[in-house]
Order: sequence, then C-alpha cells, then structure tokens
Amino acid sequence: MRIATKIILGYAVLIALMATVLVYQVLSIHRMQSINWNLSGISFSAARTSIQMMRDRDLIEEYTRKSILLGDPDYLEKLHEFQEEFATSLRDLRALGRSEKEQIEINRLEQFWNEFTQALSGEQETIRDGALQDLPVLLVEHLDRLRAQVQTVHQVTLRAIDDQVGKSADTGAKSEWISWSAAAIALVVSTLVSFLIVRSISEPLQHLTEGTRAIAEGKFFYRLDTTRNDEFAHLAKDFNTMSSRLNELDQMKKDFVSHVSHELKAPLASMQETIHMLLEQIPGPLTEKQKRLLGLNLQSAKRLSLMIGDLLDMSRMEAGVMEYELSNQDLVALVRLAIAEFESQAREKHVSIEEEAKEEPFSVECDSDRIIQVLNNVLGNAVKFSPINGVLRVRVSRQGSIPEGVPDTWRKMLAEGANSNGFAIVSVSDMGPGVPDEHKERIFEKFHQVKQGKKIVGQGVGLGLAICRTIVEAHRGAIWVEDNPGGGSTFYLLLRTGTGANAVTYRASSPI
Repeated sequence: MRIATKIILGYAVLIALMATVLVYQVLSIHRMQSINWNLSGISFSAARTSIQMMRDRDLIEEYTRKSILLGDPDYLEKLHEFQEEFATSLRDLRALGRSEKEQIEINRLEQFWNEFTQALSGEQETIRDGALQDLPVLLVEHLDRLRAQVQTVHQVTLRAIDDQVGKSADTGAKSEWISWSAAAIALVVSTLVSFLIVRSISEPLQHLTEGTRAIAEGKFFYRLDTTRNDEFAHLAKDFNTMSSRLNELDQMKKDFVSHVSHELKAPLASMQETIHMLLEQIPGPLTEKQKRLLGLNLQSAKRLSLMIGDLLDMSRMEAGVMEYELSNQDLVALVRLAIAEFESQAREKHVSIEEEAKEEPFSVECDSDRIIQVLNNVLGNAVKFSPINGVLRVRVSRQGSIPEGVPDTWRKMLAEGANSNGFAIVSVSDMGPGVPDEHKERIFEKFHQVKQGKKIVGQGVGLGLAICRTIVEAHRGAIWVEDNPGGGSTFYLLLRTGTGANAVTYRASSPI
C-alpha cells in the first residue's frame, strides 16, 4: 500500500470518528434544549397554573358561601368571575399537560369541576330567599374534592418537572461519558495511526540512511529491501541499481589501478637499474652536472616506485588479501632501522633526529616489514614537513594500560583484546605546520590531504596514512595524532607487547 494511501486512510478514520462524536454532541444538545424548553415553557407554566387554580378554588369557596348565605348580588357576580378564571386556567392546564398521568388527573379535575358547577346551579335555583345557616353538604363535598384534585394535579406537575430535570441530567451525564470515551478512543486511535504511519516511514528511511552512509564509506555491496509495496520499494530498487553500478565501477577502478601499478613496476625497476649503472659510470665517465641530474631522476623514480607500491598495497587491502606474518620483534631495533633510512634525507634538510629509548629490548608482536612501513611513512612525513634546522623527537616507551589520549574510535578495539603485558608506544614529534583539529581523524582516510598553502615538493597522493591505519588495525593497535606542545604535531603508534613466545602467526586484513 502506498504511503499516501496509508496516511489518507489513517486520518480518514480519525475524521470519521470525530465527525460521529460531533453529530452525537449536536443531537444531545438539541435534546437537552428540547427538555429545557419543556421545563421553562410548559412544565413551569403548568405548575404556576395549578397554583393559581388552588387560589381560585379557595376564592370560589369563599364567594359561594357569601353568595348563598348572604344572598348579596355583588358576591354572586364575583363568584361568576372566579368561576370563569378557574375554567380558563383549567383549559390552559389541559394544553400544558404533557405526560399521560397529567392528562388523567386534569380530566378528573375537569369532571369534578363540572359536577361542582352543576351542583352549585341546582342549589342556587332551590334557594330563593338566601337565608341559609351553612353551605349544603353536597357543595362542601364538591369543594373538598376540587381542593384535593387541584393539589393532586399540582403534585403530578411537580413530579413531571422532576422527571424532565432527571432526563436532562441523565442526557448530560451520558453525553459527558460518551464525550470522554470518544476522546479516549480518538486519542488511542490517533496514537496508533500515527505510530503505524511513522513506523512505515521511519523504518525505510533508517535503512535508506544506513545504505547512504554505507555507500559514502565505499561499501558498494550494500542492498536495500525491495519487498515492500510502496514508494520506498521503488526508491530501494533505484538505490540497489545505483549501488550495483557503483560497485561495478569501483571494481573496474581497482582492477585498473592494480593492473597498471603492477605493470609499471617492471619498467620502473629497469629505469632505476639503468640510472644506477649510469651513476656508477659503467658505460663511461659523467660530469658533475650529469651526475646531479641523474640523481634527481633516481629520486623521482624512487618516489614514483613508493607511490606505485602504495597503490598496490591499497588494492590488496581493499580486496582483503593482505597477509601479516606476526612474531615477537624488538621495537627499538625497528625504530632505529627506520630512523637510519631517513638520516641522509634529514641531513640534506638540516633536520636533526633525536631518539629517546631504553637500551633494553622492547618486544612486540608484529610483522616487522609492515611496522617499518608505518614508521617510514610517519618519519618521512615528519622530515618532509619539518622546517630547516628543525628537530624530530622519536620516543619509545612502555604503557601498562591504555593511555588517556587514545581516541574513542580506537579505545574500544584496544579494550576488547587487552592483555596483562601492556602496550608499547612510539611517538614522533615534529616542528611542522601541524594538523588542524578537523583533520586529525580524516588524514587517515584514503586520498585525504591537508591543504596548507602551496603544495610541498615530494608530497604524495594521500594513501600513506590510510595504509598505516589499516596495518595498525590488523595488529590490533592504534595510531593517532595530537598537537605538539612546542609547535607542530605528534604521531603516536601503539602496539601490544609480545607474549614471550617465538611462534609465528599469520593474519589477513579485512576488506576496506
């Protein structure tokens, strides 16, 4: 299902739920308004009318007595007036009565009223002289029944009002309960819908982010899941096509670099051998100018040979076929051997190399050729970037635990394979321009170089430190750079001390 369809359906459910609640609320409000209208416009009017009828009934009794006992025409006129008012109130009450019980009692009251008026008319015709001592018993009985029935109608009206108030309260309570229930259901449904929608978007986005990061790191073999039936599946298919194409191009590049580098080694070695023969004046004598030019040519050939060697090493490391022959080696001896290779180059640049190491052997488990390659790369960079009359300090020391300055990216790897023999650390401090903080980790990546002014003569292509990092990782060590307090940079090489055994082990590097 498409993401847009999921969003539309999810929020359509919420909209339908809220619309249903809204319709119910409107109907409940309309019902409560109807009840309130009955209370205010009908029930209360019926109650007031019944109270008025109770007053009119008492006045009718009073003027009935006066008109019959005293025979005064004015009292008889008043009696007829109150009779009309009572009859009018009775008609109004019949119209206001809503419930069945109210209508029954009103009908009974109307019957009693008719019986009273008939009895009153009969008594007035039989009494001619108006000289009675008291009301006839029949009229008294009718008046008593009227009083009792008016009170009954009044009580029934009050009960009807109570019923209406109760219905209003019940409707309000039910409406409130349904509102809270609907709000809770809407909250749960909205949370569930939002969670499902967010999950359907966040999970493929997370996978896409991981895939993009993997491609940025050169892992062109990474593939995304294409089993979904939405827009992300189409995006994943395009991503996988792109990744596959990049993988093919990367493999073509590696094969090309490896093939060309390998093919260049033979003619380059032949050129160096020819230059050596010329410098040894085997074909014939040379002038000093010719010797100098051939010497510069030989240095360029050696530098080109080193670059080709780096390209071949990087190709083997990227393929994961670089092998290491690990054995216990004297680290001090390896450091002195690496320093010896750069003494002539340092003298030409008037750079002095100071060594600080104990005379006792420093045994580490390593591949000596590869560690010398790392030391040569670090020392070569230090000599290359050192100013004239600069000083290089090379220190070799022992550490019982992981040093404080080790970056977090290396610390976890060191902690996983830590042993009780401790570590050996080599530091190379120069007085060069230094490495900016934002480049301290990136200089160990392939082809990354720090641009500081014009290009330095003899500067490589940015593979040396990347190769060093891969070699050190294979040795389960660490390499990093810090600022030199006296100016420049200090490179640190951390290796595990030897176990005392002389056994040789082989370890292959992981593909990079």
